Parts: sequence; structure tokens; C-alpha cells
Amino acid sequence: MAYLITGAKVLSSESPYSFPARDVFISDEGIIEKVALPGKLSASSTHSDVVDAKNKILLPGLINTHTHAPMSLLRGVGDDLHLPQWLRTCMWPREARMDAKTMAIGTQLAACEMIRVGTTTFNEHYFHMDAIARVVDESGMRACLGYSMIDRKKSGDGIEFDFDGKGKDELAIGEKFAKEWNGKADGRITTSISPHATNTCSKELLVESARLAKRLDVILHIHLAETRTELAETLGLYKKRPAEFLDSCGCLLPSTVAAHGVYVSKSEVKLLASRKSSIAHCPVSNLKLASGGAAPIPEYLAAGVNVSLGTDGAASNNSLDMFESMKVGAIEQKNFRFDAAAVKADDYLKMATEAGAKALGIKAGVIKPGHLADLVLIDAKSPNLVPFTDNAGWLVYSAGPQNVTDTMVNGKWLMRERKLLTLDEEKILSTAQKTADGLK
Repeated sequence: MAYLITGAKVLSSESPYSFPARDVFISDEGIIEKVALPGKLSASSTHSDVVDAKNKILLPGLINTHTHAPMSLLRGVGDDLHLPQWLRTCMWPREARMDAKTMAIGTQLAACEMIRVGTTTFNEHYFHMDAIARVVDESGMRACLGYSMIDRKKSGDGIEFDFDGKGKDELAIGEKFAKEWNGKADGRITTSISPHATNTCSKELLVESARLAKRLDVILHIHLAETRTELAETLGLYKKRPAEFLDSCGCLLPSTVAAHGVYVSKSEVKLLASRKSSIAHCPVSNLKLASGGAAPIPEYLAAGVNVSLGTDGAASNNSLDMFESMKVGAIEQKNFRFDAAAVKADDYLKMATEAGAKALGIKAGVIKPGHLADLVLIDAKSPNLVPFTDNAGWLVYSAGPQNVTDTMVNGKWLMRERKLLTLDEEKILSTAQKTADGLK
């Protein structure tokens, strides 16, 4: 169905951002076809539906570039524990009990939340990926999906890997999934090769992951320098810092999305920029898990690194709220730098939209002709958004999920006037609660 959205304040396509009044025509194919001044696009027989968006803001759909969607079922588990204790006593025992059915339920719960917060695309790194992919298809969302590969042995005093056994098995699973699901769900699903991290994957697994991602022409999605432990173990194993080691394995590609990127040196920032790799900045998760540092966002931006935005999983966040991640990310940098001008609201709005699309290689993230109709409407008459101020800060520092009224992907409504259309939300919430209770 084609749509003509009229009277909306539309996010401009370039920074510094503003919200000029525009009409937007969306074709039957789910593509933004025209953007014009109000009243310049007259309704015709080809317009199956005219959407009056007066008093609403039209945004590109938000793009979450690092998630573990099924972890929504682990929300609130082990809060306020130190990271090693949290992982060993709360996360790993429960994850070991999560089968494909459980993963699907967790992803359904995450999809409900993401649609409500205006997220149209997410970049997933987890297990039982076929189950997750089926939920993406059902929900109508867009996603880049990859099987999380680890070949580090769990036993022993030192760090040992098993590439010839577990590593090769992991690669086979990751390759099979990437081939079978890439381009499925009317093109809404793309895939990635997703080794876990420099201290959980052998050098051989990382080298082969890079080769496989290049051969299949898909994203390489990996955790990078998230914690001091990861940094110390990588230095101990290879005498190289994480980004330097990844580069030696061929893993820093233009198609690489490196999540976190907290503990990197100035030379690593320059290295990431030279390789044109993207960072998925996850400020809320890093703060909640007490990573102890802040990603060097001003340095990344100054070097020209494409910085996108992620929430991480709802177990470590504890939400999938991209509005929160924009605001917290910006104020974290200001506070850590003792400089209110260290980053701008424009920077974070770009991370959540255009930069996310660039990281995942999709033609979205801006409202321009020829781009995907992945769009979000926000109620500008909400008390927390009045008075309207025509700049990015007005949105980044004030808006939240409660303001999102409509979410569209590929020109199809997933939520209309706050009602989910593709998922049975009431049933999902009930099932998710029972399933989470069963993991205790």
C-alpha cells in the first residue's frame, strides 16, 4: 500500500538537524519516493492512504547496532553484582537452559519493546539464530543476524582454545545460517559472521571468520575492547591490543561492526578509521556493568570513524530504549570530559539513524527519496516535548518511548496509534513471564 504522510515535522537529512514541515510519499514497494513542501504532493488514486501527521515528528527508524534480543527474558536478573559474579552465577546458568523455543519467546518480547521505542532495525549476536530469524520475519522488523562463535575452553587454569574441534564446528554453524537467511523476509533479514571477542576466540577462528565474511559479502560483528579483562587477556596472549590483534587477523573490514570499543588507544582509533570499520557504542550497558571507562567518542568522531549506537542485551541494560542510549551516551561523554561541548546531540541522533544504516549496509537512516520507508512518528504535543525547539537537542534530551505513536518498516505499519499490528503483545507478555520464571 502507498502512503502520503502530510503535515509532519520531518527530520532533516543533514546535521545540524532541524524539523521542517514536509509531506512524504511512500510507494507500494516500501520506498520513500518524494519529500516536498506541505501541499505540493496532491493525493491521487495511487495514494491508498493519506496519513495526517500534523503535530507529529517523522523520524527515520532507529537502528540498534548491537543486541542480544533473547536476553530480554533475563531482564533484572543479578542486578548490582560485579561482572564476573553476574556472568557465572546468573547469566551463564540460565543461558545454558535456553533452547530454541525460549530464544524465540525472548526475541518476541524484545521485538515488542523495540517496535514501541521506534527501533526498526537491530543487529543481533547470539545463539539459536534460526528461531530468532523466524521471529524477525513474523514481526516485520528489519535485522542483521549472526551466530555468536566461541572456541575458548571453559575448563583449566589458563586460556586455551579448541579451534580444530569446537572452532570449526562454530564456523560451520555460522556459515550455514548466514547463507540460508541472507536476503530472506522480503530482504528485511541480512546476516553476519559473528565471532565473539579477541579473548574468547582463537586466532584461527578470527582469521577464518574474516575470510568467510569477505567471501559471503556480509557484516563481521564482534565485541571489541569492552572490558579491562578483555584488554589484559588479549595483551597477555598476543602482545597486541584488541583492535591491533583483530587487524592482524584481517577482521577490521569496512563491513566490520565492533561493539563497545571502550578500551582503545589513540593509535587504535586511527587504525579503525583507516580500515573504515564501524563502532557500535553501547553507553548504558557499559555504565551499568561498571566497565570503568567511557568509549573515546570525540576521538572516534574526529578521526572519521563511523560510530553507531547499540543497547546491548536487556540483561545488562536493562532496556532496549534507543532514546535513553542517545541521552545517556551524550551526557556520559560530557561528564567524563568535564566539557558540556565534548559531543553534541546531533552526533548521537546521527549514531541512532544514518550511522547505524551505514554500519549495517542498508539504505535507510535518512528521509530522502530512494531510501527505505523505515519510519517513526512521534507525538510532538506530549508534555515532555512542549515547547517545540527546532534542533536535535530538543529530541535527544527530552523524547522517550512514550512519545512514539507509529512504527513502519518497508512501508508497512508495525504499530499504528500505539497498537502493535504484527505481534500478539498480550499473549507474548504472558508467555514471556512464565518462561522467565521457568529459568530461575
